Amino acid sequence: MRGNPLIGMQYVWLGFQNLTTPGLRRYVALPLLLNIIVMGGASIWGIGKLDGWIGELMDILPGWLSFLYWVLMPLAVIVVVFSLVYFFSALLMIIAGPLNGLLAEQVEVMKGHSIPEESIPAMTVRTLIRELVKVKYYLPRYLGIFLLGWIPVLGQMVAPLLWIWFGGWMMAVQYGDYSFDNHTKPFGDVRDAMSQDLMTVMGFGLLVALLLTIPVVNLFIMPAAVIGATLMRLERMPFGPESANLDYAKAEDVTARLNRDETQDSGR
Repeated sequence: MRGNPLIGMQYVWLGFQNLTTPGLRRYVALPLLLNIIVMGGASIWGIGKLDGWIGELMDILPGWLSFLYWVLMPLAVIVVVFSLVYFFSALLMIIAGPLNGLLAEQVEVMKGHSIPEESIPAMTVRTLIRELVKVKYYLPRYLGIFLLGWIPVLGQMVAPLLWIWFGGWMMAVQYGDYSFDNHTKPFGDVRDAMSQDLMTVMGFGLLVALLLTIPVVNLFIMPAAVIGATLMRLERMPFGPESANLDYAKAEDVTARLNRDETQDSGR
């Protein structure tokens, strides 16, 4: 499998660094506010329900396998927590899709790339339709993994691993798709392009998925992930005239660029 997960993780950090970049702040503000409202409310509600749901999940365990309780309990926690995270994240993405599309567009413009002309109403309709396309892709898979988690022992052991892996993939696809969609690329092309740099993409997505489970940090992850995924798409998965910049992405480590950008910013 191609790519480097550490590079993917560095793009997440790059997204956080750019949250306060002049020219992006106003595009960050509304997605950030929506994220705080939805994820903050979900965290408060989910914490209150978590203990009961885990108890119900563990009650399925047959009595003769009670000795596995302390082995399966952490796995049950993973299943429930990731189920909550991905459900509310999917809901948030539908609501915030147009705003995230604008943020991704501004990141590209700031980096000197051009975006096809489009009115705000047309862009809003396009991004909302695209969110429904993504829901159609991942909802059956999430449902299958969720149901698998209710199968005693085997399902409860396998489901957490699938939640982590597929959840990481979907986080990368979800946030990286805004840049692709701004260029009207089909959703199938998004998955194909990301699979060509799979380990980098998974490094990005798995870190985003992990940060979504951390209170307070998850309030800021959405706009940071949009910025980071857009930069990753520009540098690692270019198309058209952008492909001329591909050597730049391969030849220079992301960390080196981070340090250089900080030096340039401090000199302004």
